[in-house]
Amino acid sequence: MGPVEIIPVEGIGEVVAGDDLPMAIAAATSVRDGDIVVVSSKVVSKAAGRVVAAEGDPDAARRRLALADEVLVETPHVVVVRTPQGWVCANAGIDASNMPGGDLLLLPPDPDADAERIRGGLEALDEARVAVVIADTFGRAWREGQTDIALGVAGMAALRDERGTTDREGRELSVTLVAIADQLAGAADLVRDKAAGVPVVVIRGLGHLVDGTSTGGGAALVRPPEQDLFPHGRGWLARRLTTGEGTPVRTGPPLAHEWALVEAVAGVTRDGQVLTVPDGRAAGLVEAALLDLGYAVTVTGDGPWALTVGWGG
Repeated sequence: MGPVEIIPVEGIGEVVAGDDLPMAIAAATSVRDGDIVVVSSKVVSKAAGRVVAAEGDPDAARRRLALADEVLVETPHVVVVRTPQGWVCANAGIDASNMPGGDLLLLPPDPDADAERIRGGLEALDEARVAVVIADTFGRAWREGQTDIALGVAGMAALRDERGTTDREGRELSVTLVAIADQLAGAADLVRDKAAGVPVVVIRGLGHLVDGTSTGGGAALVRPPEQDLFPHGRGWLARRLTTGEGTPVRTGPPLAHEWALVEAVAGVTRDGQVLTVPDGRAAGLVEAALLDLGYAVTVTGDGPWALTVGWGG
């Protein structure tokens, strides 16, 4: 493998609703066979008109919009949700940076289709076989800082599967699944920043990754909910985000949608703080679900299958 170039594409200018992204990219640069074009999800959303007026405080509006998705963790400072596309992210990935007048920008609803459309347009315009990665900035639950990850992928595999192969010692690999598209998205971000106005980066020298097919797209990077450990703990992340400490501090009563989650998980009925549960297992699930929401909970039995639930504060 030879040298790899990471080339920022300048001169695209401000993208607005209705813009032809392949045409704008082709006007700013010429792609070659084997190039991987990393496109910011922000310009994809702008071209698709995914702009929402904040109508007041942008932070409050972003929180309100985020709460429409499946909420995994809710604190005064951040809401972590699972979006309809399956992404687990803070504030539903709704962006307020570099948006005029306090407007908000929603993530593209189908970035794989967008990536395929951009790939097809570039290949027709420049007569070159390329791959396209649509990238967005995400945080990581267990690490400081943000990095770009791939939302949409076309023309290459998003993952490199090494399971079933062997390492240098001859041991069979059973879990090694490399997020190639995420690595490319992160690499592209090395040559731009929030104020740079560089929505497109060309990565050259990795032509062996470009196979001309979609091969599952960015959707292949989304872990199925049943395999995702994130929402199945005891609220450690919520407590850390709220206070920086490892003890639950949220005070009750839980919000209406939180009670709905508890009732659905445990199969219970509720009258105020008194819950009727079918068995002891359900009682444990009640406590676990409330702890997972960040509440310091005490559960006291009032009868064979009745519980009185209390919380910190």
